Amino acid sequence: MKSYSPQRLLPVFFLCLISLSAYAQVPPSLENLQQGFQKPPDDSRIMMRWWWFGPSATQEEIAAELRHMKEGGIGGVELQSTYPMALDDPARDFHNYRYLSPEFLDRVGYASRTARELGLRMDLTLGSGWPYGGPYITPKLAAMHLRAETREITPGRTSVARPSPYENETLLAAFVARGSLGETDPASFREIDLTGGGPLTIPQDDGPRTLLFFYSAPTGQAVKRAAWGAEGNVLDHYNQAAIETHLREAGDKLLGAAEPGSIYAVFCDSLEVYGSNWTGDLLSEFQKRRGYDLKPLLPLLEFGDSAQATRVRRDYGRTLSELFQDRFVVPMHAWAKKNHVLLRMQDYGVPPATLSSYRDVDLFEGEGFPWRNLTSTRWASSAAHLFGKSVVSSETWTWIHSPAFRATPLDLKAEADLHFLMGINQLVGHGWPYSPPQAGDPGWTFYAAGAFNQKNPWWPVMPDLSLYLQRMSYLLRQGQPVADVALYVPTEDAYATLKPVSSNQLDLFERAGELIGPNTIPTVLDAGFSFDLFDDGTLPQAEQRHYKTVVLSHVHFVPAATKKWLEQYSRNGGVLLAVGERPEGDWLALKVVQDTELSRELVRAAQPDVALLPATPEIGFTHRQVPGGDIYFLVNTGNAPRQVHAQFRSQRPYAELWDPMTGRSEPLPLQNGKIPLRFAPYASHVVVFRSAGAASAPAPSDARAIWQDLSTGWTVSVGDNAAPKTVSLPYSWTSDSATRYFSGTAFFSRTLSFREDSPKRRIFLDFGEAVPTNREALASGTLRGYSFAALLTPPIREAATVFVNGQRAGAVWAPPYKVELTGLLKNGENTIRVEVYNTAINALAEGGRIPNTQALTEQYGFRFRLQDFENLQPLPSGILSSVKLVKE
Repeated sequence: MKSYSPQRLLPVFFLCLISLSAYAQVPPSLENLQQGFQKPPDDSRIMMRWWWFGPSATQEEIAAELRHMKEGGIGGVELQSTYPMALDDPARDFHNYRYLSPEFLDRVGYASRTARELGLRMDLTLGSGWPYGGPYITPKLAAMHLRAETREITPGRTSVARPSPYENETLLAAFVARGSLGETDPASFREIDLTGGGPLTIPQDDGPRTLLFFYSAPTGQAVKRAAWGAEGNVLDHYNQAAIETHLREAGDKLLGAAEPGSIYAVFCDSLEVYGSNWTGDLLSEFQKRRGYDLKPLLPLLEFGDSAQATRVRRDYGRTLSELFQDRFVVPMHAWAKKNHVLLRMQDYGVPPATLSSYRDVDLFEGEGFPWRNLTSTRWASSAAHLFGKSVVSSETWTWIHSPAFRATPLDLKAEADLHFLMGINQLVGHGWPYSPPQAGDPGWTFYAAGAFNQKNPWWPVMPDLSLYLQRMSYLLRQGQPVADVALYVPTEDAYATLKPVSSNQLDLFERAGELIGPNTIPTVLDAGFSFDLFDDGTLPQAEQRHYKTVVLSHVHFVPAATKKWLEQYSRNGGVLLAVGERPEGDWLALKVVQDTELSRELVRAAQPDVALLPATPEIGFTHRQVPGGDIYFLVNTGNAPRQVHAQFRSQRPYAELWDPMTGRSEPLPLQNGKIPLRFAPYASHVVVFRSAGAASAPAPSDARAIWQDLSTGWTVSVGDNAAPKTVSLPYSWTSDSATRYFSGTAFFSRTLSFREDSPKRRIFLDFGEAVPTNREALASGTLRGYSFAALLTPPIREAATVFVNGQRAGAVWAPPYKVELTGLLKNGENTIRVEVYNTAINALAEGGRIPNTQALTEQYGFRFRLQDFENLQPLPSGILSSVKLVKE
């Protein structure tokens, strides 16, 4: 047995304290919470997925990039190794090292030590690329699926040649049925005896017949985006020997290379084991778990449409979910616990992971930004609420404004807010590309994601963006989430659609979303309620949440135990609604409503948590209840300004507005029980209700005076060493052929004569309004047309920092595009300097900065395709509006 010294266990002890603190700590008072909001703790900072390309990391660059992260307000990394981005070049001292080689593992250890010294969290992805797999996953351990062959035979034949399976396949069963191909009755298939060797005997018949053969076969899926040396089969997630092999060959080596106690969590990325629906002993496990033999019923599983076929599919799907849970998730969690680290997991996808399977995970994670749909983000946050986890993360910005380097700080904020609305309070950015000096500027990027490192031209405002995200992550961890509606996941109905050969409906969360339908979730949100998902495996947890209404949306079948629980819920005073149809069976208390009636019934069951006048679907909210107060986070998810009167259910008499951009707070006025709120495009507000302590709020004022137009008299230097030239605003440096392809910082400067005449008024430098724009219309197959983008043309392209007399006044990167100058201007002459940062697209559009992927493909095979870099054009860059000095 391996022993540990007290010094080795000390970091583990603190890790345990940290992981338990969310559950054991005394809730802070509102006053302490407000202080935390103003200066949030480090553990609520965003993290970044850190892609090590090659792997080719060096100690010098590792240390430099970790320092840059800390300077940018990033609190930690999730290390993931992926494909090479450059060929070895000894002349420039550049080398790729094989995955899990001593050189690579030495750098993992160095990164873990450096991260700990800098106070940064470090998580390890237990593998390269995704899903788990590698060169040690033999065909017997690789992902499998059920394959079928059909052929028609002529009348009178009594034997056929025994089929020869392909490599690594096994013939499981053979069947014959009357009728031509496509006309057979699935119930008429009869099993053919496979014992012995030689031809297969089939019964005599005077009509045409159809033969059906089933094979267990490898899916053939290889690890996606693998690093050099990590290539290989994706493992079988239903085979415990497969994950044990992976943990031994990769997990033990990775964790063993890290400084003891330096790794906070190990990470399991997207399952995405496409088509994986079989394992070597599935037939025997099915018999043991379900009590009958699946083999003679395989034709029903694929082709049947009877009640028996539906039951077989449900049992088959349930067996797959159980095997995944028992043989992958549970061993993973046990291994993590043994090694004194937490398990963070995206527990959804294929294999068919149930919502309740999160019970064997420490840190829950989702992804996806469409907040009015059923996403895996909502899947993960619902599980976190059910299982009492105060922190839940999301893979954020996976499909951000494409191509890489096109995303702006506003894009990041606007998408992150959607994750916050869905219950997320830890962001794991996608991501940070390792990019050494040899890569030049703007450096390397992942094939389809953002690039948020120090080489991004707008990096100077990253600390401001990070602080906003840190502030909201902290606040949304406090107290308890408030959700009035519980939305049932129709797991059994999803299982009933599983046809293992002809369809790939194995993703339970995606299939559940399709079955629930497109209208239910928007209706719940628009009625003024938040919701959680729950399933058949989380009934005790759902009972503890005290939901006011349970909604069964287009549900056909409910298991007996769940039905009993729901009826008891109704007898205890809960409202039970079925949308679209009544589930099969007799129900004592269930009201069936149509989609158009759901909103009315929800409002009858409970007072809306938030009601907006006028109704504004673009504004979403999430609600946390803390001792002595209620916290509401509200977001305008649209690209137009909105003005509403909001009525909140909180009975606490005092309301305050907490500004998540600055940390400041001010009292809010109540007008006939409603609060007037104004939202700029993509703006967010925090409204806090408390029992006492807030001063009376002044009436809202529209008083705003333009004091001075500052559109003339500017000089601009495009780049660090450029000579200044005189310009008037608006001005874009892409209008000048000499700077058309410049990406970086331009320095705008002018003098301003000032004399204070209204000391009680606040003074702002106002860059004007942003203009709504439409989504780019592009051909199918590109990410650009489908990735998230804030549909807004801002007056600053794309961010800026304002200085007054050399003192930093603030940053401008999201609406409203203004910076407060109160207290910074002196009587007399003042110098205003605005440093404007664009994106790297302009430099990329010039050409010559994208890696030679053809040479990489010749050396390492085709592993990735950089997306949407074709036909790039420079983007407008600079100050694209007139600038005014205003008093408010």
